[in-house]
Formats: sequence, C-alpha cells, structure tokens
Amino acid sequence: MPPISTSVFPSRRELAVRRAESQLKRLGFSPGKVDGVASAALTKAVQEFQTAWGLAASGELDEATSLKLTSTADRVKKHGRDLYVSVGQKSKDIAVLERRLTRLGYTPGRADGIFGRDTAEAVKAFRADQSELKDGPGALSRKARQSLRREVGALSHPPERRRLAPSKAQTRLDRSTAQKAIAGFGEGEQGAHVKNLQKHLRAAGFDAKHAGGRFDERTTGALKAFQRRSNLEPTGTVNARTWKALQKSFILTHSKASPAQALHERSGAVKASEKLLKQLGFNPGKIDGLFDRSTLKAVKAYEKQQHAKVDGVIGAGQLEQMKKLTKGVTLGQLHRIMPSLPMSKARTYLPLLNRAMAEAKINTKPRKAMFLAQLAHESVSLRYFEEIASGAAYEGRTDLGNIHPGDGVRYKGRGPIQLTGRSNYRAAGRALGLPLERKPKMAAQPSVGFRTAAWFWSSRGLNRYADRGDFREVTRRINGGYNGLADRLAYYRRALSVL
Repeated sequence: MPPISTSVFPSRRELAVRRAESQLKRLGFSPGKVDGVASAALTKAVQEFQTAWGLAASGELDEATSLKLTSTADRVKKHGRDLYVSVGQKSKDIAVLERRLTRLGYTPGRADGIFGRDTAEAVKAFRADQSELKDGPGALSRKARQSLRREVGALSHPPERRRLAPSKAQTRLDRSTAQKAIAGFGEGEQGAHVKNLQKHLRAAGFDAKHAGGRFDERTTGALKAFQRRSNLEPTGTVNARTWKALQKSFILTHSKASPAQALHERSGAVKASEKLLKQLGFNPGKIDGLFDRSTLKAVKAYEKQQHAKVDGVIGAGQLEQMKKLTKGVTLGQLHRIMPSLPMSKARTYLPLLNRAMAEAKINTKPRKAMFLAQLAHESVSLRYFEEIASGAAYEGRTDLGNIHPGDGVRYKGRGPIQLTGRSNYRAAGRALGLPLERKPKMAAQPSVGFRTAAWFWSSRGLNRYADRGDFREVTRRINGGYNGLADRLAYYRRALSVL
C-alpha cells in the first residue's frame, strides 16, 4: 500500500487563513468564502479590522493582527447575544449606535458600522456624562445602549416652554446673551452666556447635561437637535435667529394661566390642569406636566362638553371653571357609590354631573351625598334617563300642569331626577333657556338631564334640607312621598362613607 500524500492536508498557512476568515466573519467583517485562500475580500476585511484597532493597515495576517483577532473573537463569543459591542467589531447595528452618538454631539468618526478607537473614545465621553453608567469603558453593553437610545429619543420632540418668574437678573442675562448671538458663539466658549444658553435648552426640553457654562460637545448636540426641531439650520452655533427662537422657551410670568396654557408647555401649572381634567373624567394621558397631544385632545373634549370655544388652551377663566367642577365627585367616587354603572358611562356622565352640581351649589359632603343618593334611586344608578312606564298614570294630573290630552305620556319622567309634568318642563326650560315644553324628549339627553336635575334641586331649595341631614324631607319634595326610602337611604349612607 503506497504512503498517503501529505499534500491533501492543508498547510499551516492555509489553516491560519481559514481561522482568520472565520474570526473576521464572527466579528461582522466580510472576508469572502471561508476556504483558507487569500483573496482581495480577505485583505480588505483585515485592513478594516487593523484600522479599528489602530494597527498598521497592511492587510497582512501578521502576529499582532492574529493575536488581536483571537482575543476579539473570544470576547464576542463570551458575550454571545447580550448586545455588548466594542473595538474590532462591524455591523449595521454599530452604524446606528454611531449615528446616535453623533446626534448627541460626540464624534465617533464615520458612521460606517466599524467600532474603532474613535468610536470607543466617543463612547467613553458619553458614559462619563451618564450618571447611571460607570465611567471608563469604551464599550456599549445592553444598559449603555438603552441609555443611548433614551437620550437620543429625548431630543426628538418639538421645542417646549416653561414658566419662570420674571426677574431683572434674567432680563439682563438674556440681553447680554442676545449681544453675543449677533457675532455668534459655539463649541469651546465659556461664560455666563453659555450657561444661559444651556438653561434655555433645558427649558426647551433639550438637556445639554452640563449647565456649568462650558460649551462642550453635548451642548452642541442639544443645540443642533433644537435647531432641527425649530426648522433652523443645524449649525451647532448660536446666532441671532437661533437665540430668538430659544428665548421662547421661557414664559416669564407669575400666573399659572396667563398667558394661557397651550401645546408644548411643560410646567407644574400644566400638571395641575392634567389632574383636574382626569378628575373631570377626561384622559390627558400621562400626568407629567407636558401639554402634549393627549392633553390637547382632553382639553378640546372638555371645551366641547362645556359648550365653550374649542381652542385647546387653558386660560384663567377656564382653569377656575375646571377647579369649581372638580369640587363635585371623582370618577372613582362615582363608581364606588354606584358600582353597577358601567365605567364607560361613568366617564361620560362625570363632567355633566359635576357641572350640574356646581350650578346648584351642591359642593359639600352632605349635599353631594343627598343629591347622588336621590339620583341613584330615581335613575337606577344613572342607567335610565326616561321612565320605563308609559306615563299614562299622570294623565289629567293638573297639579303637574297636565291639562291637555296626552300630557301624561308626553311629559313623563325624564332625566336622572325624573322630571315630570308639563309645568316642570316649562319652568325648567325657561330657567335653562331650553325648549323643553316643546321638545320634552330633550330632558332624556344626559347633557340636559343633569341640568334639569340641578334646576329641580335648586328650585325646591333642597340644599338647606341636605345641610341639616333631613333625608325624609328631601325625599318627600322629590317623590311626593317616601317611595323607595330604604333604597335611597342605602345610597345615601354609601355616598357619605365614600365622600
């Protein structure tokens, strides 16, 4: 049997090339086919790897390059799929990270997807500016990548405004900054004007991270983001036009609603208004003090509900009205008092109910408990706004003003307090400016029904009986007797405990 030829076994050089090809592929480079044959693709991949590590870009697999390849490949294998990236790797994902670093003002070099030493330096600078990250490493772990994405996302919004008490010092500072802006100023400068710039950027929602008065790379990144969102050229320097736009980030006032709260304001005043809207049954989104699109939608819904001008802003008059209405009940309280009332209906009815109670000055615990108990019984927890019976039983009831044939059916009980009889429909209509006698079915509409209930309550002077806890007399004046007294009383006691 003839000896086996050694030529069928790969040479040491071929093995080294094949190993390098596999390692480069694992690191994200494109060395071509893993076959142990040197190629132009392999040379280019080696050069990219060498450049990333700051080695001479010879394209040769010398000893230093081979050692770096092995240690880098071992590092990638160790981290597996934990999103850790560092020097010596290449991917589309890294290109995204580089673009994000650039957005923040750091300079990782070209966003070519190759994690080189310049990328590592940019990462170190970024990590040093983030209190939640440990300083030093030029690598991005899962946590660091999340932080980077969050910081970039925080710059992707329209410019905001904040309320600030006016002061002579701020006025002087703004004037001096405006003078500096005429000539223009940018990265590398220091002084009070830079500190004022950083203060305005933060108010606009573009946090430069540092507010010490040194125009650093993070200030540049925040300024460019502001300029983009303000339809200005993103130069990263402050000129007169940029400063004019930035000055709008301060609302210099002592008032919470003058000028009116509007879209893109972020303040404690807006947060208080968001809480009021939520109490009134509207959804302003997250209660965070930012007047965003969700807040705007809630404000417009409130204005429409109140038959006010629908402009989506909260002025002093509207703010006071909202405060008065919230002295009624909250959504949670209404649900606990009438648990069988669906939440969808409770949200719809709440602003109408609170408006009605405000009109009738039902603004104390005894008054609210008495009013809600009577409404809950009469309408079966606000589920029926029209009497189930035909109303024929009221035919000929002259004490109710039913003097014409068909008046009993026509003017049967409607609304949460079951307004009944032609006389009551006429009187309520006159008081509220509504054609209820001519169009009695209007009283079954929630927007009208709650108002007729409030009118009935006020016209009978029921607050004074509620103040002294005279439950039987309130019941008698609403019902004409004491029908359902036990049920009414159960609602009353529950309301007292909830309120």
